[in-house]
Amino acid sequence: MKGNKTVLKGKPDTREELKEKNRILKHEIALKNKIFSISPDYLFLLGLDGKIIEVSRSVDKLLSSEKKAMGSKLSQTNIIHIKDIHRFIKSIHSLLNGESINPFRSVFLTPEKEEIHVQVQISPLKSDNEIIAILVHATDITAQLLLEESKKESSSLQKALNDKEMLVREIHHRTKNNLMIMASLFSLTSADIEDENAKAIFNQTNSRVKSMALIHEKLYRSDDLKCINFGDYIRNLAQDLSNLFLSESNNVQLIMDVEDLKIDIGTAINVGLILNELLTNSIKYAFPHGEKGNIYIDFHQTANHYVMIVADDGVGLPKDLDLENCDSLGLSLARNIVGQIEGDLIIKQDFGTEITICFQ
Repeated sequence: MKGNKTVLKGKPDTREELKEKNRILKHEIALKNKIFSISPDYLFLLGLDGKIIEVSRSVDKLLSSEKKAMGSKLSQTNIIHIKDIHRFIKSIHSLLNGESINPFRSVFLTPEKEEIHVQVQISPLKSDNEIIAILVHATDITAQLLLEESKKESSSLQKALNDKEMLVREIHHRTKNNLMIMASLFSLTSADIEDENAKAIFNQTNSRVKSMALIHEKLYRSDDLKCINFGDYIRNLAQDLSNLFLSESNNVQLIMDVEDLKIDIGTAINVGLILNELLTNSIKYAFPHGEKGNIYIDFHQTANHYVMIVADDGVGLPKDLDLENCDSLGLSLARNIVGQIEGDLIIKQDFGTEITICFQ
């Protein structure tokens, strides 16, 4: 201010000056037109008046047939989602005032109103250190966002799966503990029973409960919560029964030839009970007078079946044994369970006893 006069350092561009700058800009971007025509991204070249000078082919595809980009403003193209229009206008104004604009996400719309998620960068184009145009560069990130969302869902599903697996493991662990408590109660009770027959019944029930508990113990410790290594199970169960029914001075030897095969929990519990009965019978009755002998366990897979064989070279089963109507709870239980798993039970008594179970 000098006296009553105001000194202006500059004055706004007139309409004619803006038109001249746009004309110069068109000339300068002639060599860039090819980039606009082949770029897969959405490019808008804006004049200082905010009107569109040039767009990429990708933008043309988003315009409805009655719309034309050149000479229009961004808000008039109906490409930018209405909720983001203000952000574009504010960003352009800030850019013209010398501020820098960070990239941001927005949503473009197709003529069918389908959403396209984009990453937007608004930059100034300068000549002689003077802004002569604005470039709006938007990259389609829809696939990237879908991938991120898919990863989040996958992570959530994995967490849910891990939680479920932990829960199932806990169920197996608690089931095993409960069964072992039952087995301990049978063992404690049998210790107070003087009648040998009654004591034998409690001991047999104890071994059956333990055979089921061992299944849940294997599943709890296994990487696979649906199947167990049945070969490993056989070795453990045979050792437990040996410790339960055979003394250190006993002359009976266990010989095992078992394959490490996976069996699902339902089948494993049933076959485990069968093995418990057959092996217990052999240990208790095949060598009644302490004779020296062997008990054989074989488990393998054929083309269509699993095959489990429990054999001994002891006194054998009674010749007149009627398996359908026998009094032996162990054999009756084994026969019934074999029927449940739709298997076959085959008995041979040439030298001792050999019982074969075949199942799917």
